[in-house]
Order: sequence, then structure tokens, then C-alpha cells
Amino acid sequence: MEDKRNRGRRITDRITEAYYELMKIVAENNHERMFEYYVEDDEAYIFKIVNSSPAQETVYPVFKQNIDTYMSECPADSIECFKKQLDKCLLRPMRTAFQLSFISEDGKSKPVEMYMVSIPDLDKKVCMVVGVMFDIRDENGLLDSLTGTYNHLAFENKCTSLIRQKGTKLLFVMLDVDDFKIVNDTLGHNVGDRVLSQTGQVLKEAVGANGIVGRLGGDEFAAIVFGLEDSDAVDEFCVKLSGRLKNIIFDMEYSASIGMTTGDDRELTFKDLYYEADQAMYYSKRQGKNRISFFNSIRKNDITVPHNSCAPSITDVSCRMSDREIFSYDEMPDYILAVDEESRRIVFVNKAIINSSVMTASQIDEFISKPFEDGFIDLFLRKKEQGNRVSVFSGKDHPDNIVAKLLGEKKLIIKLNHKDYNGYRLLKMIDLSDESKLNAVMRRIISYRAFMQNFIDAVNDTTEGLGYRNYLRLLREFYNADCVAVIYNGESAWDTIEEIHIPSAKIMAKVVNESVSRGAITDFLALFNDAGRVFISDIQSIEGEYRDLFKRMADVRIWSTSAVLLNKGEQCFGAIVVMNPRANSGSLDLIEMIGISISNSLFYEKARAEYEYRLNFDQVTGLRKRETFNNLGESYVEYDCSFMGVFASDIIRLSDINEKFGYMAGNARLKMVADVIRGVFTGYDIYRYEQDEIVVFCKDIDKKSFMGLVRIVRESLDDLDVSVSTGFSWTDKPDIARQLSEVRLMYDIEKDAKLKSLDSIMRNKVFKDVVSEIEKGSFMVYYQPKVDSRTGITVGAEALIRFFDEAHGVVGPIHFIEILEENRCSHLIDLFVLDEVCKAQKLRCISDRRVVPVSVNFSKNTLEYADLLDQVKEIMNRYDLPEGLVQIEITESVGDMDIVLINNIAQSLISMGFRLSMDDFGTKYSNLEMLFKFPFSIAKIDRSLVKNLESNEKSRIMLKHLISMIMELGIECVAEGAENEEQVRLLQQFGCNIIQGYFYSKPVTFDVFTSEFVEKTRNQL
Repeated sequence: MEDKRNRGRRITDRITEAYYELMKIVAENNHERMFEYYVEDDEAYIFKIVNSSPAQETVYPVFKQNIDTYMSECPADSIECFKKQLDKCLLRPMRTAFQLSFISEDGKSKPVEMYMVSIPDLDKKVCMVVGVMFDIRDENGLLDSLTGTYNHLAFENKCTSLIRQKGTKLLFVMLDVDDFKIVNDTLGHNVGDRVLSQTGQVLKEAVGANGIVGRLGGDEFAAIVFGLEDSDAVDEFCVKLSGRLKNIIFDMEYSASIGMTTGDDRELTFKDLYYEADQAMYYSKRQGKNRISFFNSIRKNDITVPHNSCAPSITDVSCRMSDREIFSYDEMPDYILAVDEESRRIVFVNKAIINSSVMTASQIDEFISKPFEDGFIDLFLRKKEQGNRVSVFSGKDHPDNIVAKLLGEKKLIIKLNHKDYNGYRLLKMIDLSDESKLNAVMRRIISYRAFMQNFIDAVNDTTEGLGYRNYLRLLREFYNADCVAVIYNGESAWDTIEEIHIPSAKIMAKVVNESVSRGAITDFLALFNDAGRVFISDIQSIEGEYRDLFKRMADVRIWSTSAVLLNKGEQCFGAIVVMNPRANSGSLDLIEMIGISISNSLFYEKARAEYEYRLNFDQVTGLRKRETFNNLGESYVEYDCSFMGVFASDIIRLSDINEKFGYMAGNARLKMVADVIRGVFTGYDIYRYEQDEIVVFCKDIDKKSFMGLVRIVRESLDDLDVSVSTGFSWTDKPDIARQLSEVRLMYDIEKDAKLKSLDSIMRNKVFKDVVSEIEKGSFMVYYQPKVDSRTGITVGAEALIRFFDEAHGVVGPIHFIEILEENRCSHLIDLFVLDEVCKAQKLRCISDRRVVPVSVNFSKNTLEYADLLDQVKEIMNRYDLPEGLVQIEITESVGDMDIVLINNIAQSLISMGFRLSMDDFGTKYSNLEMLFKFPFSIAKIDRSLVKNLESNEKSRIMLKHLISMIMELGIECVAEGAENEEQVRLLQQFGCNIIQGYFYSKPVTFDVFTSEFVEKTRNQL
């Protein structure tokens, strides 16, 4: 049974596993029975959960056929109900709740409620059904102990059953006690518990026998009410509930935000009702709390709109300021005003202006909706041009100025920013007519001076490395904050933190550290405005839009925060975050100043780390370089090393792969091998020792463990699409030089054996009867796209041959082309490829799909084949393709063949509708005279001229002129072997736009070629 249950859990490696664990907990806590049914085995189990293990277990084999027998103590209608619900669960992943009756030994009916969940396997087919059974007569296990209302799970189950029985003519209520955390923090948890208890009691009294009430968690409650026939009855219920809630009395005024939705006989589930009421409840909170909102009344509005969207501070719908910028400036205590000089409009005023203005909010809206008068900005610009970054403004002296009209006769210090906020100018103003604010400014100036002196000392102090902690200490003291942290990029994300905190903020710092290390700060990063700043004076302002973040911050008592991004040029390295600043909280300038210093440090630290990585690690495989091993010398094994295992691998014919298919193809295979070895030898030292050799050193590993790893890695390497030879050595007397010699001798012997084996297979198996292998499907045609580099559109392809061997997998032509030509049977393969390409092209034409030209290679031996033209003509007559859809690539090695013969063959191929392409142009037979002798319409630049293009100036000069001459002759130019963006750019610059190479794609199957390259670019035409 236990093995079966464990298997079931392995199968259910999905989110539905949470339901299984949840029901175990419920069953354990309430001593209820749990039900498991395994579909494949048709077996069921019923048991209790005690201390996380099953007890009093009963097994029911062949369950579905014998349900009537197993449930004989149930009435017939209960048995039928159970069968029906089980069948529903087996159809698809779902959950359901229903009621059954059991006849007890004394003959009385025992009502039971059952909650059932079907769990899918990885193929999304139901493999298991689990459930819990509650005795309805015993409510204690279903009730919240504090409030006497149903707990979350029981409330959802009962609502589901009631909706099924009574329909959706109902009222669904969600209630959240306002500012409950403040109640707990200021009055204590005893008072908080009393408030929750009274809230639950009031809800139960208001609902009465017409429904049920549940506590969903914390300070959230829900209720479902039936029997309210019309809107008047709903209104009466709301009045009754509000009146009862006013009777909750303690040392603070009680208030609650309530959301409601009506079912109105719609086809709704519990989740639907929960969602609607929850949205209405949070709408109540955004509207000022202590009110009731109905989902139907607000559904036409954007109920997730940011908190400040209802304020008159945003007046221009075309405002280019982001919500995050508006949010940041809205929270600042100083007066902030943004203007658009082009439209002569004020686009933003913050809360501080609205709250201190001599106008009402509606008057402000009307006033700033009109263009401002000429000279409004000029007054401040003149002072700025005179060198006054900050100027004093008196509303009494300039009564007609907009600032004076908004703020009256106040005396202000005004700072006018450059046009650096999406094209707007920002005016920042401090009220000097308010003595308290003036004193605050003076204190801030004094603090700045002290801070600057301390900052200079910290910069000069090298005793703490980069001095982060010195900087953070200064910021914490200046802002009188609970915690200050610098969060920055680790290996792959913002997952590294350094912080300093006061003793009472230990828990806060711990949770923040854990969140950063998990990378769980994405929603916080969304708060930054376009200027890279965050200022939140009260986290309640983000509760509506960032509910989860609000809860996490509130849980650790982060009530306010200031933060800036750490930028250097276009790079962002992280952020400095100040938590709960109590002094100078409106100013972010000093955080930014510290940020510049830290950004520089992080930049150089990252640059140094990248340099050291490049110095010590191979860029292709990510493995250590041999030089790093050599630098260790004898010290590598002379300390605490009793045993040594050495493993080495060598890729067979890697240089041939590089030569034939380019370095990208070779590097891809090298990385593939490195990934396998790294995955097996985790934790050991792995080096790219030579060009195609990887060596692993396993210190202090016992022989049995080492040989086990060797066996696994050899099996894994055998599964790759590349031939690899390996060697290994283990000893209890470590000697690196001797062991390396042993493993190299071993893999050289294995390499020779594999090469002989492969050559033998190619000669004896494949080429003993090439026709037979073709008929068996051993040969396959792959396609490498030709792309117009100007547009990225695929304009053609080259057809390439591959051989599939059961022992070695897909084998490239490097292993069999020479043998084919030695046996003078390469024409069979070339004609096979031609037939396959024509067949594929014909199918595309018939189905009215986009078709691009495909080129087929004819070797020198093929051109000398006596019946070549007859067989080519037979193929073309069979498929009847339009001209130009198939091209013939002829290697320039034909330069030493009879000119008359080649010319006759070429003319015959052209008459059949082929275009001719000179392949490998630029190799040893290359000369422009061949383009005159034979009627080529395409010349393909050989990869050897392309591979060193970006590093060899002579190659660039030669290729530039070669391409120019080809094109002047009216011949289309194609380049193959492009592996990087710089090569593509240079070829474009020289006038060659049609490019083939690993930069765009390796050779792929026909299906991949058509779906990923031909069809995907169809819409671009």
C-alpha cells in the first residue's frame, strides 16, 4: 500500500498535490476519514490520519465493480450519488463536495459530507482520486476555534453544497476589519481576538438561519445568504448588518470594508462569487474604508486602478509620466508641480499641493486644465540662467503667478529641474512661511554637511573593502531608518544583498535577506519610476495595486521606504533601499550620491570578475582552462589527497567537423560533451585540457564510486550524436603525469577501434548494397537554409545527406563521402537526394504552400556517370516541376575534367530547367576563367574564405573584390559558412546578401525546415 501511495505522489507532481496534503492535515486534525482511489489498480482505501500516517486502514480491491457491496450500509440514493460523483472526478481533474448517509449499528442514519479531488498524472489523465469525509453531526472539526464560524475549507465545501442544492439566488459577502494590524500592535492581541470574535458573532446573527458564515483567515470573513427575494431585502440586510457592526466597541473606532455580490440565478461557482465579492471589498478599501460596495455597481469601473487615479493630481490624459513616477512624487512632503512647456499645461500636482492649496480639489482640476499664461516658466528660468539653481519665491510679490494662485501668499524655496522627466519640467518647492518646515530645512542642511564629511571619510576608508557597510551605516544614521540594504545582481538575478539594521529590526532584516536570496522581489522592482526612484511614505497607498507586496511588507513592519536604482551608463546593477526612514525621508539625493559610488564599485568588481573568468575558464564549454591547472603545479595533489581518479574524453575527428561544417558545429558538439561530463562529475575539477580533450580530476574518491561515475558518463556519451573515445585511471598513489598518460593511451586505443569499426560499417554494411540501404530509409536528406540577410527571409536551401546507423545514430557525410567516391557509387546518393528534393517540392506545389529553390550537390564522379542525364530527365518528367525550383551545385574540382564533356552536361541540365551553381568557389581549383567556360548562374563562396573574415584584413580585401567581380559578371553570389554576426555584416557590406551557415541554422529535417524557416517567413513577404 505504501509503495502504491508513494508512486501516486510521484505521479502527482503538480499543483493538485497541494489538495492531497491539505486533506491529510484536515483529516488528521479532525480525526476524520480519508479516501484514496487508484484508477490503474481499481483499488480504494479508507483510513484515518494519525501523526501523518494512515491508521485503521481498510482496503477495497476491484472497487468500481463492487461499490454496491462495499457501501451496503448506505441507502441506495447515497450509493448512486457516490457513483455519480466518482465518475465525474474520473473524467477530468476537478473537485466536488456532496453528502451521504450511513446506517449505524443502532439503526440511525449518520449524515456525512464528502469532499473529493481528482489528481492528474503528467499526461493530464486522472490517475488518483482522494477525499475526506466529515460527520455533519459533529461540527467542531469544521469550526474556527476563536470565532465559532466555519474554517476556510469547511466554508468552501458547505457553500459548494448549498449552491448545488439551492441555486444562486443568493447574496455573497466578504468583510475585512479595517486597520486590524494597528489594533493588534497598539492594543494587543487580546483586544484583537475580541474584535474578531465579536465580528464573527455579528455576522452569524445577521445571517441567521438563512445561510452560513466563515473566517477565511486573519481578519477576513465571508458569508453566504439565501432567501433575499429582491433588492429591498438586500438593502434591509445591509442596514441590519451595519447597525450590528456599530455595536462592536473597544478603545478604537470599529470599521470594516465590505464587498458583496448577488448570484441572480447566474451559473456561478464558489470561486466566481468569491472573486466578485473580494473585488468589491477592495474597492471599498480604496474608497476610504468603512463602507459597503456591490460588484454590480462597480463592474463598469476599473476596479484595479491605482490608488491615486481618483485624485485630481493627474489632469492630462496624454501625460507621459508613468504611474510609478506619479506615485513617487505624489508621496513626497515637498510641493511638486510638473509642466509641459509645449502645450503650456500643468500635467501634475502632488498631494502636498492639493492638501495645502487655497483652492478646493475641484477648483484645482478646473484651474490647471487650462493653458497657463506666458511668462510663468520664464520667471524661474531667468533665475536659473543667472546661476541660481534654487530661488526664493513670494506669492505676495507675484500674485498673478500660477504658483501663487495655487498656494496663496506662501514664501517658497523653488528648485527648477532640467527637462529630464519625459520632456516635462519639475518644480520642487519648500514652504518657508511654515516655521516648522523652515526649521526642518535647516536641520536637513546641517545633516547634509555632517553626512558629506562622514561620506568623504567612508570613501577614503579602505579597511572594509568596497566600504558598502560604511555607506549603509551612514545612510541608516542620516535617515534614522530601521534597515538599509544594497541589493545587486548575483550570478543570474537580483539575489545578493548587504544590509545593516538596528537591533529591533532583526526579523525585518532576516525576512528581507531571505526574499532577496530567493529572487522574490519582482513586484518591488515594479515600483521604480522611470527616473529610477521609489518613495513610499505609507505602504497603505500600494495596498490596492500591490496587495501581496503590501502584506509582505506589513508582516515585517516596513511601513515606508525610499529607494534608488544603481545605474552606470545603460547597465543597472541593483538598488539601495532605505526601510522606515524617520528623518529626511523626502530626499533621495543622498541615496543617489551613495549609489553612484556603489555603482562604480559594482561595475569594476563585475568587470574584474569577467576578466578573471575569461582568464581561467574556456568560453565554449565553461570549463576551466588547462593553464589554470598548470598554475597549480604539484600543490594540486600534495595536500590531503590519498586517492585520485582521472577521466578523459576525446572527440573523434573534431578537426574534420570544424573544417567541413565550421567551428560553430564543432563547438556545439564540444559543449554537448562537456555538459554531459559536468552533469555526471558534479563537484569535481573538470578542464578543457586540449582542443578536443576534456579531463576530470577526482580527488579522494574511492574506486567503487569512481568506476560508477565512469560507467554512467560512458553510457551517456554513447547516446550523443558524436563519436567520443574515453579513458580513465584510479590509484591510491596519486601521480598526475602517469595517470594522464594511462588515460590517453586508453582513449587512443578506443578511438582507433571506433574508427575502424565505423569505416568497416560504412564499407561492408552501407556500400555493399547502397540501393538496399536507400530503400530501407538509412539515408536521410537534411536542409540548411539560405537567408536574405537584409530581410531575414529564407530564400532557399541546400540539400545535404545523412546516414542513420542503429549503433552510431545519425552519421554525417564526413564518415562516408570519401568511401562512396572511392567505390565510384556517389552518383546513387546524389540521384537519391535529387529524387527526394523533387518529391518534397512537388508536394509543396500541390498543397499551394510557399516553395523556395533547393540546391542538390553533384560530385565529380556523378558528372562522369554515363547514364546521368537519362536518369535526371526521368526524375524531372516524373515530378514535372516548374523551372528554377531545383538547382544543381557542381564543385569547382571539375576544372580538371574534359571541358567539352562538362559543358555539354551543363547545357543539358539547364535545358531541363535547372540553374547551375559553382560550389566551393575560392578553393584550389578556383579561377574566374571557370565562370566564363561554364554557364553558371550562381557562385557559392567557400567557407574557408569566410571563417577568418573578421580577423584577417587580407581575406576581407580579397573577398570584397571577388564578390564585386562575380556580380559584375551578372552571376548571383551566395556565401556559406557564416557563423557570427560580424561575418554576416561584412558580407552584406561587400554586396553578398544571400548567406548560408550556422549563424542562421544547422542542417535540419524537411519538416523543421518548412515549419521554422519557410512558413514562418511567409507572412513577411
